[in-house]
Amino acid sequence: MFKNAQRDLNLGRMLLLCALLLLTFATAANSADRSNWPKQIRVGGASIGGTMYVATARFGNMVQEFLKVSATTETSAGPADNIKLINRGELELGGATAGPLYEGWNGLAWAKGTNYQNVRALVPFYPAFTYVTVLASSSVKTLKDLDGKKLGVGPRGGTPQTQYPKIFEILGVKPNYVLGTFGDIQSQLKDGLIEGVAYMAAYPYAAQIELEATHDARLVPPDAATADAFVKKYPYFSKGVFPAGSYKSVKVDMPTVVVWMYFIANKSMPDSLAYEITKTSFEHVDYLKSGLPSWDKYMKAENMFGSPVPLHRGAVQYYREKGVKLPASLIPPEGK
Repeated sequence: MFKNAQRDLNLGRMLLLCALLLLTFATAANSADRSNWPKQIRVGGASIGGTMYVATARFGNMVQEFLKVSATTETSAGPADNIKLINRGELELGGATAGPLYEGWNGLAWAKGTNYQNVRALVPFYPAFTYVTVLASSSVKTLKDLDGKKLGVGPRGGTPQTQYPKIFEILGVKPNYVLGTFGDIQSQLKDGLIEGVAYMAAYPYAAQIELEATHDARLVPPDAATADAFVKKYPYFSKGVFPAGSYKSVKVDMPTVVVWMYFIANKSMPDSLAYEITKTSFEHVDYLKSGLPSWDKYMKAENMFGSPVPLHRGAVQYYREKGVKLPASLIPPEGK
């Protein structure tokens, strides 16, 4: 009986030792997996106060909270600026819309012949809706009416500044563009110094809500013919509907065009980090909603299919594990 007890004790010790060894190896593997992660992640936002900056800051907080990596959100001029900085490795993460991503990848427009092809997509951010905000007293009824008038388009390199000229080219009109932070140009609109503010933004947008709290305003989208021509020429845009009730001024569903925003990283980001950021984004979308209440509507794998740049290899791993059939265009050269 004593021998049986001794044998059972020895067996128990061996099993405990095996369990401890497995735990040690697993811990070592996880440590090794993180050994090439950056000590700090810099996240490119946009100008302070806009939807993009607030939501980007929340994304950075998510990385810090759940992945335990220090993350800071930095102001930038917007998507084109983020693309440049991420491409050079001066930011680890940032938001960028499909238009500037397409142009940067192919060296067009703002990219001026330089191909920004070190960037890779991770997860969908939000669809940016296209409209110009004017005061209710404005004579502007359509975008054509802005010919020769002062129009705020945000900072240089932002989506409105780089994309609205394409819409007005189709219309054959030339507004006088005014650059600045959206907070500044919104103030100019209130003071009657400019005719309107051009947006390509998610909703709710704090500046629009604040404006409508003190001023009667209207939203002026592209008309149907302009939207059709624009989407045909620039297929990374699509037709969409701005929902009734989004703002006080939007009484009925408003047809417009939309362009998707994505979170991007440099292709040199460790695969394990890109994988974990992608995975965490989908698993903690409720956490992200405090930065953008409608985020859960957009965090769907199929919303990545229109990305004009390929996915990061770590993101590809996550989507494939979830059974997502990715278009060939999203597989990066280093992942083929």
